[in-house]
Amino acid sequence: MTKKVNSFIKRFSEGVSTEDTFQSGCCYWFSFILFFRFLDKGTEIMYDEVANHFGCMIDGRIYDITGDVTDSYDWEPWSELSDEALRARIIRDCVKFEEEDM
Repeated sequence: MTKKVNSFIKRFSEGVSTEDTFQSGCCYWFSFILFFRFLDKGTEIMYDEVANHFGCMIDGRIYDITGDVTDSYDWEPWSELSDEALRARIIRDCVKFEEEDM
């Protein structure tokens, strides 16, 4: 388990900058932070399938590490993504950072 935890933590310290980390591979986790930080503001985790990018809707606007990106992506609520195979792949690769053979 230690190896798995250390591998997860390493994903957040490998980037050139904080913005790089949360823009290139850890965007789900930044949206997760925003979701819980502003939970009382009507938050929802959003996803753009083509860009494979997460953001968080807060009070009607969508944000990622770069700020307000409401008009920069083709957002849909993560909770409404109905393609179960795609959802499983995203969870494996972008949320849990697991290798296919794990």
